[in-house]
Amino acid sequence: MSIPNMISIGRIFLVPVFALLYTQGKVMAAMGVLLLSAASDVLDGAIARRFHMETELGRALDPIADKLIQAAMMLCALWRTPSVWLLLGLHILRELCLGVMSLYVLRVTGHVYSAKWYGKLCTACVYAVMIAALAFPQIPGRIIDLGVTVCGVLMALCLLGYMLHFQKILVQHGEKEE
Repeated sequence: MSIPNMISIGRIFLVPVFALLYTQGKVMAAMGVLLLSAASDVLDGAIARRFHMETELGRALDPIADKLIQAAMMLCALWRTPSVWLLLGLHILRELCLGVMSLYVLRVTGHVYSAKWYGKLCTACVYAVMIAALAFPQIPGRIIDLGVTVCGVLMALCLLGYMLHFQKILVQHGEKEE
């Protein structure tokens, strides 16, 4: 197993650590775990690209780790900001749709495709808004609600972008077979 894949698996194991720390009121420690998760996300991708260690497994593990930590942040943020329910619902819907589409594309093409820039932007936005909601309770709820709305719009646009991307891959794959 490659180093980047081990780092991604480590990120998955950080999810319950984050949630446990946060729910026990150890907010700063939980934020440290989020920082470690974010840094390791950047590190695993950099190592994989730099040392040509990109794998199909890594392309699957990395977004799984991202989505699990995002869901954990949203679940923890529900205590502070009820509007996060809508974002969590959209997150789950988007991930189910993308999961089904990704599996179909994998079945047809035999490949797992890397994240696109708009997926990374959406992830960064969710991280920023959820960290703000979790770490800074003095921020007014209306501002957090605005951030949640921006994240929701980005999630919807991201889903649309991936749907179009997967459609293009399938059309190109069909043309290659003809």
